Amino acid sequence: MRALRTIALAAFLFAVSAPNGIAAPNDDASNRMIEAVNSIRADHGLRPLRPAPKLAHSSNGYAKHLIRTDSFGHGSSFQNAGFRTAGEILAYNSGWSAKPRPAIRMWLGSSSHRALMLSSRFRYAGAGLARGRFGRSMATMWVVHFGAH
Repeated sequence: MRALRTIALAAFLFAVSAPNGIAAPNDDASNRMIEAVNSIRADHGLRPLRPAPKLAHSSNGYAKHLIRTDSFGHGSSFQNAGFRTAGEILAYNSGWSAKPRPAIRMWLGSSSHRALMLSSRFRYAGAGLARGRFGRSMATMWVVHFGAH
């Protein structure tokens, strides 16, 4: 199981150098999450967030940390990513699905998470996910980091 998580992380980190433009699975899922967040923002008249590799790296690392430590809570440290203002939202889905919609629905139902997604002060975002055992079940952990310079 640990080897599978390591392979997924390595695939995400090296997606930029993938031959023939083939994206790694985590990269695709992360992009879909940012697209889903931007769709919600567009529905509210907000400009889209731009992908930020440093935020994608930090969010992916923190998602992996949460699965590895079987914990769930805010507290990741990505201040050194070069952003003056930062925000973080977390979610986990039971099972191995990397579909962003269940997490998006949950975040929209929470006033504090909704406020972060719809904040006009953020200009950049990075999404990460990790899969593994969380508690007694298999889960997909999502982390989205927001930033503004």
